[in-house]
Amino acid sequence: MESIKQIKGETEAELWQKFAADLSAKDNVLKYSALLLQPGQETFFDIDIDLGGGFESGISTTRFRTALPATTALRFNIHEQDLLNEIGKVLGMEDIKLGYPEFDAAFIVQANNPNALKRLFAEESIRSILLKHPTAKLKLDTSSNPDAPDVYLSFSKNEAIVEITDLREIYHLLRYLTREILTLSA
Repeated sequence: MESIKQIKGETEAELWQKFAADLSAKDNVLKYSALLLQPGQETFFDIDIDLGGGFESGISTTRFRTALPATTALRFNIHEQDLLNEIGKVLGMEDIKLGYPEFDAAFIVQANNPNALKRLFAEESIRSILLKHPTAKLKLDTSSNPDAPDVYLSFSKNEAIVEITDLREIYHLLRYLTREILTLSA
């Protein structure tokens, strides 16, 4: 079994310089996983591209996941606003409006503390990163694994994101949200 690659950096810039060099060294990235390490934060990154074959169309995913202390009380789920979710809202599914019209139109937002979530996304540059990926899911919730009781902040998208600048923006989004969530929890 291959051990997961660890990429360390004291700053976000240093980490991404190393990450970009490592990812660029791969000829054809179909599967890549790494643990991105900065002081106070470990983020798991995974990209998986299955080209399929024959009658199969293939699939691809991009995932980031950062653990937060189990004492973190905030929980949220932000995902695509689509026809199925519109039907769900008619049937009573929760959709919190944060007061940012473009963001509210693009995403279904569920949270146990809407005011805290509104503060987390007050920064327009942070909302704009997520708006670049309207089919993504951003979630802060406990692990479904009983052996891992931590709370996880995760970004997932059923598409391979391979542009370094896009990946760095998503990492920055998670880094920013992690700092702000820890501040709210203090």
